[in-house]
Amino acid sequence: MTGLRESTRGGVGALVALAMPVLIGIAAFAVDLGAMQLDTRRLQGMADAAALAAASGDPGNVQQAADAMVLAAHFPRRVTARVTTGSYRADASIAAAARFTPANGSSDAVRVELESTSPTFLAAIFGRREVPISRQAIAARQRYASFSIGSRLASLDGGLLNAYLSALTGGNVSLSVMDYRALAGADVDLFRYLPLLRTKAGLQAASFGDVLKSNVSTPQALDALASALSADGQPQAANAIKGLLNMAGTRAISLAALIDAGPLATQSEGGTGIAKVDALALTTAMLQLGAPTRQVSLDLGASVPGLTSTRVTLAIGEREEQSPWIAITDKGTPVIRTAQARLYLRSRVAPTALAGLSGLVAVDLPIFVELAGAEGRLNAINCASEATRGVTLEARTDAVRAAIGNVDEGRMSDFTSPITPTPARLVDTVLVDVIGSSNISTGAAEPWQKLNFDWNAIQSGTRKTIRATAPVGGLATSLATQASLKAELLGLPIPVDPLLRSVGGVLQLVSPALDTLLMTTTGALGVGIGEADLRATGMRCGAAALVG
Repeated sequence: MTGLRESTRGGVGALVALAMPVLIGIAAFAVDLGAMQLDTRRLQGMADAAALAAASGDPGNVQQAADAMVLAAHFPRRVTARVTTGSYRADASIAAAARFTPANGSSDAVRVELESTSPTFLAAIFGRREVPISRQAIAARQRYASFSIGSRLASLDGGLLNAYLSALTGGNVSLSVMDYRALAGADVDLFRYLPLLRTKAGLQAASFGDVLKSNVSTPQALDALASALSADGQPQAANAIKGLLNMAGTRAISLAALIDAGPLATQSEGGTGIAKVDALALTTAMLQLGAPTRQVSLDLGASVPGLTSTRVTLAIGEREEQSPWIAITDKGTPVIRTAQARLYLRSRVAPTALAGLSGLVAVDLPIFVELAGAEGRLNAINCASEATRGVTLEARTDAVRAAIGNVDEGRMSDFTSPITPTPARLVDTVLVDVIGSSNISTGAAEPWQKLNFDWNAIQSGTRKTIRATAPVGGLATSLATQASLKAELLGLPIPVDPLLRSVGGVLQLVSPALDTLLMTTTGALGVGIGEADLRATGMRCGAAALVG
């Protein structure tokens, strides 16, 4: 017994016997873990394929599409698929896990969660025959939408537009009303236009974004526009543009100030049908961009009924935060703004008889109008189904400030400094003068208003208008109605009620014609008085892509 107790020849066997459970556990861990990872990888591939199938197919059959893809994978064990529809925001400022938001009735994005089991081999010795595994994938349709905000012309006044474009170009523009109507009714596909601009300007730029950032001359930009219109079968609009080529000067412009290609900026082709804009608005925007000064004066003479002379000074400001005029985006964050504008209208009423004064007397009426940029933003892109496909835009009207009074025209183009009109001398005679003033301010706290554009409205280029919640129509009439008038005899204020009522009556008589002129003039600038027109110019519900 003593020898057996002191013998060490069986020690290794005892140690192996004692370590065997540990060795089996390690082997089980290695083998079973590898098998589980393989099954999990297969399950992830199935989840990816199921999410893509569900997001790409019929929005009403997302569960069936995912189930069919799972069955087609022939996974050896039962797989449970749970499908959730919702929306996905590709916003880097949002945590990746929070970018998908479940929402009933929406299928812009789909989340598929798969659950199954993976069998164990050596671990079964310990009674664990399988382990649960699960994977998920999120797929979203690539959605593109473009929109524009501006103001439709109250009327296509050829004389006013010719005067305005002549002042911008320094030439003598003489397009007909029919030319302007052709331009206003002709849509330009921006992503068909940009390759033509690249060719016309001899640019080496490869992508749309590079083309937009490049400096081109205004005639080159207009020549490419004419070619685009011709290629689209719009010859009258193309000929109208050609009539401007020799007057546009050679000033270099960068269209990046007007157009943001968004996710298509890196592309060199494609994208047609996504963004369209009317040729008149694009032409005017180009000429404004290329003009040596953004302040012009127009002498309209006696073209306004009841007036012997009318002069208009226009000043165009920058868009707030340098936002582009039109943007292509798959997010709802950008805000598109029209430019700020200032307008100073000086008119003289034909000599008329005024109570208390002998002979006929002329009445002067200076009106100053300032409009901030109207704002528009993309609220939603609905790719859920063919029947509901469309775009929702939000917009709010510009703030409007108007006054009867005198202003320093030299400060009109300085939008960094406010302008405060001073009371104006409306009647100026040897003995008696009439001093007048009036002020209107509105729109500063306007709420966002929603506009829905279905697929038919997008294809037809339908414009929809929002208006200020506080009515702004008839600025000149409103100013004349509430004008504060006082008479002065040799510089001293005197109560001459009949004379003041007579002057007020003259102002109200001519103000409707001035209202028409104001609406037409601001419309030519792409801004409106208390209103804004929007168009969803294009949208695309592309193929689904994995996003998470």
